[in-house]
Amino acid sequence: AYLAVFAVSVATMGVMFSQCSCLSAIPAFLHGSAGQVAQLTDKPWYMFHLADRVNWLEQLRAHGFVVIRGVATMEQVNVAKNLLWDAMCERFGNIIRNDPDTWNFPLNQSGIVPWLAQSAGAWAVRGWPGIKQAFAYIWEVDDLIVSMDSVLVWRPWWVQSEWKPSTEGLHLDQNPFWKPGLECVQGMVPLLPVTDASGGLQVVPDSHLDEAKADFKRTHGNMISSGDWCPCDDDDLQEKALLLHAAPGDLILWDARTVHGGLVGTGICGENNAGSADLARLSVTVSMTPRSFARDLVLDRRRQGFRRGENFNHVPHEAGTSSGTVRAPVRRNFQPPVLTDAQRALL
Repeated sequence: AYLAVFAVSVATMGVMFSQCSCLSAIPAFLHGSAGQVAQLTDKPWYMFHLADRVNWLEQLRAHGFVVIRGVATMEQVNVAKNLLWDAMCERFGNIIRNDPDTWNFPLNQSGIVPWLAQSAGAWAVRGWPGIKQAFAYIWEVDDLIVSMDSVLVWRPWWVQSEWKPSTEGLHLDQNPFWKPGLECVQGMVPLLPVTDASGGLQVVPDSHLDEAKADFKRTHGNMISSGDWCPCDDDDLQEKALLLHAAPGDLILWDARTVHGGLVGTGICGENNAGSADLARLSVTVSMTPRSFARDLVLDRRRQGFRRGENFNHVPHEAGTSSGTVRAPVRRNFQPPVLTDAQRALL
């Protein structure tokens, strides 16, 4: 039954089954009944090492989310941070990285920055081998394409109160009425620590399961005619939501059917961090799906969008068509970054 639901869901978005064997790409971790995930005493129960794939795949399948520790080295993290800062300083010439007094650059209140989607910094993260390895474990294929979605930037509102962000609240990026199966596994890589003070991504555990989706459709029947963007910042879901702590270079993953959203932190920092010249949040969204899921038209559109500097959404095999996609104007004379072979293979 699960395979049938997935087949209908993928067919709905226009995947060409005549060109690929998509059903064979459904990963084995999606099969079977939900079991208990081994608890780890030295870190949060949802956090695992990449090499511990049996347990983290089960965590993802059973509960709808997982944090994979250290898919990148600190050197890789610092390179990506530097490149993103370079892009912001180039765009807004009055920024001095080590001087927060100069950080009054244009930024929407949610901190979603679509114009950084095709920056060298975002592509640096996408090209990390550990990220591709994680998604290869999920889909059990190596030929993957990567999302070209926004970067998240929050300024330290404890320095200037008007910088305090406001999130979109809990939501779904996949409408359960007409996309009931697994479309993709969404991901995010924080380049700064995710703590109670900073806030970050929160998820509602187990909200991807069939029973939870049946309840959701009963209580949100009006969304049957909406697009993929399904806001559901209900009190009962807020009570169940869990902020996912993570370190720089960790990979946060969640099933696209899992209720999730941004959570602004307390802003209460320790004495050592209160005056530090750093952002409150800097995270790169990243997802990968099998290339075989995408039509040739979509693959051509992706290559064109890369050259033009366009942003897409969290589903790599869609051409940024989700109703929740945040757009940025295409800049004149945009020069795309020079990609490595590993990065180009994901395009």
